[in-house]
Amino acid sequence: MIKRWLMFWALLAAGVSGWAGEVEDALKTVDAPTGEYVRMPAKYIFQRLERTAQDSGLPVLGGFSIKVRIDGLANKKVSVAFSGMNMLEALETAAKATGAGLTFDQNIAVFGDPNRVAAEPEVQPQVEEEPVVPDGDVEFAEVDTALVFVETGVGRGSAFIAEQDGKTYIFSNQHNFMGAKKLDLLSMNGDALEFETFEFCRSRDLVRFELIPEQVGDLGVLRLASGNPYIGQEVVVYGNSAGGNVATELRGEVLGVGPRDIEVDADIVPGNSGSPIIDPNREVIGVATYIAFELKFDKDDQRGEIFKGTRFRRARRYGVRIPSDGWTKVNMRSFLEQTYKIADWQNYLELTSILVEYWGGLQDYDDYEEAARHIMDAYSTRSGNVERPYQFHNLDVEAEVEMGVKSFKRNFEEFRELVRKADLSKSEMSDMSNDASSTSQSKIERLDYYIRSMMLSKARKLKEDIEDQVWMSEYLEESAGDLEKMAGELVIRLEGKTNLYPRLRAADK
Repeated sequence: MIKRWLMFWALLAAGVSGWAGEVEDALKTVDAPTGEYVRMPAKYIFQRLERTAQDSGLPVLGGFSIKVRIDGLANKKVSVAFSGMNMLEALETAAKATGAGLTFDQNIAVFGDPNRVAAEPEVQPQVEEEPVVPDGDVEFAEVDTALVFVETGVGRGSAFIAEQDGKTYIFSNQHNFMGAKKLDLLSMNGDALEFETFEFCRSRDLVRFELIPEQVGDLGVLRLASGNPYIGQEVVVYGNSAGGNVATELRGEVLGVGPRDIEVDADIVPGNSGSPIIDPNREVIGVATYIAFELKFDKDDQRGEIFKGTRFRRARRYGVRIPSDGWTKVNMRSFLEQTYKIADWQNYLELTSILVEYWGGLQDYDDYEEAARHIMDAYSTRSGNVERPYQFHNLDVEAEVEMGVKSFKRNFEEFRELVRKADLSKSEMSDMSNDASSTSQSKIERLDYYIRSMMLSKARKLKEDIEDQVWMSEYLEESAGDLEKMAGELVIRLEGKTNLYPRLRAADK
């Protein structure tokens, strides 16, 4: 949990990075998100554009992102409409609306100072010299038949085949299978691999599948290293970079060694989760697993000076070492059921938080209005024409969400109607208490209390359910710990004595 806030799990993303020209060409083929965005913070629009590009299915846009290099630009409220535009046109329109200049840095769209954009010469891609492969180094043809592609219906990742304790297994990460809707383990030849047993590691983000003996003969089998890797040791990582469904080669060296993890400088990206980290002896010294975010500090934070100019300020890439013990054999369905709980609870909390902020009438009210309206429309109707922003594995949870959203929508609309009919300048409005209860004199106060108490009871119940759940592994427990914290913050938000007047002003718009 201590380092959880640093971790960016290399999860199941699709796409590859490319030169700016390739990215711009790809953006021209993708439709922009539809709809008109009226007086909305630019950061929300950037998020929609970024997500649309990543979800396009084009590998070159799988790792696409937007970077803002002008202070305050992300919070600047603008009005734009993207109807009939492709993604490149939408990005150019967003740049014009925000008064920024648009440039591309490989697969990153950069919104920066327009004056600097105009003055900067066009950067030509540099042709990299092919690395000289030393004698005895690992070559792709030596390991390709041991590589495995993971497809779960919610993303893509990597795996590999290796021998341990006299048996042949497929090794990968637990997080590759979170919320899996299906399970395809494909060899380099495109064959579906079948397994006899499924095991997870209790103390590390690892799983292994024991292959059926009939398939082993046609596959490559890697060796697991028995000794400790050393700092400066050359390594190569082969895997499904950015979920592009092609094996890529990432070379580097070991930067750090610990009893559980190793740090490398090979360019591990999303989709490489589960890739083997191989040393010059063709032995696996770890499994590519996570990336720690670049450290960010406020201007007045003196820790920024400590890390300034060091490699520890940048993103760091880690692999997990494979233990010989600590493995637990279970029915895979039992393991997946726990991942479904985590996925459903996270969606439930995110959905509820949006409604709470919308109802709360705070200064960021406009940021949540469109999302809240979408939720209320989607879950209060059974029409198949409205896309639901959150999907649930458990039908009981989905039914509870539907019932809760319908109740919230009905009460909120009644609350808004009452406020609009009232005269906010009248003395009875100023006499309203912030400690509204079910016995308050005003119907507005009683309804406000009912909305808050309904969501509070659900948040408390969810927090208790997360606390009471017994998790199979430390990784699942860490994931649930983040949700427990999220639920706790929501409870505190709803328990606090909040000022009624912002909600009255928001409802009167």
